[in-house]
Order: sequence, then C-alpha cells, then structure tokens
Amino acid sequence: MVFLQIKNLKIHYHTKRGINKAVDGVSFELEKGKSIGIVGESGCGKSTFVKGLIRVMSQNATITEGEVLFEEKDLVQLPEKEMRDIRWKELAIIPQAAMDSLNPVYPVLDSFIEILVLKGGMKKKQAVQRAEELFKMVGLDTKRLSYYPHEFSGGMKQRAVIALALALNPKLVIADEPVTALDVIVQSQVLKELRRLKEELGLTLILITHDISVVAQTCESIVVMYAGKIVEKGLANEVLKRPNHPYTMGLANAFPNLQEPNKPLISIEGSPPDLVDPPKGCLFSERCPFRMERCTTEEPLLTEIKPGHFAACHREAEIDDLRERSMEVATWQKVVS
Repeated sequence: MVFLQIKNLKIHYHTKRGINKAVDGVSFELEKGKSIGIVGESGCGKSTFVKGLIRVMSQNATITEGEVLFEEKDLVQLPEKEMRDIRWKELAIIPQAAMDSLNPVYPVLDSFIEILVLKGGMKKKQAVQRAEELFKMVGLDTKRLSYYPHEFSGGMKQRAVIALALALNPKLVIADEPVTALDVIVQSQVLKELRRLKEELGLTLILITHDISVVAQTCESIVVMYAGKIVEKGLANEVLKRPNHPYTMGLANAFPNLQEPNKPLISIEGSPPDLVDPPKGCLFSERCPFRMERCTTEEPLLTEIKPGHFAACHREAEIDDLRERSMEVATWQKVVS
C-alpha cells in the first residue's frame, strides 16, 4: 500500500490581479519509511504545497483540484475537525523558521506541555517527562527546557522544533526549509540529526528546500518544482547525477561540489514567471539556454524517460549533449539579453 499519494493537486490564490496558479497539477507517491525532497527556488510553489497538504492555507488560497491520499484517506475532503485530529498526531511539520513554533514569552517547556496535554491527552507530569525524553532524543540538555527561546542558539532552536514535531509520534513529518537560516556547520549537524531520527524511528519524511545538496544528503527521492509544476522527479541519486531537465541542471550548477572544488558556480539568470499571467509553452523557456521555437508555444509533458525517472523537456532526445553544455558558464550567459 502506498503511504502517501498526491494526485494532480492544484492550489490557486485569488488575487486582485487574477488567479495565481501556485501549485498546478503536482503528483507523486511516497512509501512508508522513505524520504522525498521537494526542490526549487523561492516562488516555485513548495511552501504553498506544504500548506495545502496539511490544509493550513491563507484565506485567498483554494485547493481547486486533486487528492491527497494519506493511508487511503483523502485529506482534501476530510472535515476540518478530523484534520485537526490528524495534525501533530499523524502528520507534523517542522516550520521554515524555528521561532514560528516557540512562543518567545514562555519557556520552551510550555510549548511541549501545550501540545502534549491538549493534543496528546497527557497529564502535566507525563508531558514534562515526555519533553525530557524528546530533548534527549535530539541531543539537547533537559535543563534547557526551562530556558526561553532567545537563550537557544539557532541550531538548538531547530533541534527543539524537531523534537516538538515528534512529540506525538507522527507517521509523516514535513520539514519546510529546516536549515535555511543556519550556518553550514549547524546545517550539517541538524541534517545528521534528521537522518538519525528517520532511521531510528522509521519516520516518513518530506523535505522542502531550495538547496539541492540538502536533498542529496538526506533523501531517497526528489521532486523538482518550477513555477508550480513538477519538471523532474525520480530517485535522488539518479536525478542529481544525470539530470534530464535544464532547470535541474541549473540548480546543480549553482551549488558547490566538494568532489570538484575548482568547478565554477553558475547561476540561473532571471526569476520564475508571473503565475497570474504565465508565458505560453514551457514555463522555464525564458530562462533556458536550450530553448527552441517549440518551447515557447507548447508545454512539454512530464514523461517517464526510464523506470521511475520523469522529466518534462522537448529536447529529451538530445539530453546527454545538453547536460555537457550546461556545465559551461558561457552556456548560461547566452540567456542574458
């Protein structure tokens, strides 16, 4: 049985300028105990997808189509009361900013007691014991439970938030940019902690990030999003070694490779398109160094190029050559008008 199945999920924002198709037909599956990374720049729909998944969206956002089958229950159709019962107990989120989950005017312990008593049905004494267990689990001194959030370092706050997400033993954990605000050393420590907990607790994990290297360290599978759509997905090791979409190639070029320290970092010029008034054809075409006439008029379909590996590019037949050319700085400089 597939643990989580996303089918053609569409989430639109209703704005004064018109409809913004922030998530437009996202589909993927996730097995129990596995991890998947969702990658893309800011504005590609990652965080909107997460909010839609747990159904905590802004007032002008609507799920217009699709299914989110979580252990065969469609979360899109569940009454809000049932969704409240699922959040934290079965499905928990590690937010983008650790302070979002820690009340700055109360000791950190109070955040744990609130969740464990109100959502978990524990007595206060049991909640304190559970909070201590959770702090030990993520490598924090239990004495720090009496501290206020501002007395924690960035790495400590992130570990505390991970512990809070795991408070009620959820089946699925969503980490939304969990290491973005941390320095590289603390990032490594937090990611190592996540991997350890995943293995020890058998967690099923969705990791949202703009950093493709984080997925390489943490996840078995990867979904690459651009402008609300999936442009490539498959096993992380395979997609990162042999990307089949120019956007994935560009993301890989933009991050350092310790095995090739002299390799230049190459940026993708420009920004994601306006999703209220998107361009015709491939949404990446305006920034793509390999675009041709067809790319500006016809949207490519997400196609299985080999078992389990999908990509949406009109130039799939030439992809090996494009992959080689994508590693050259001059290739991407040609895009600049």
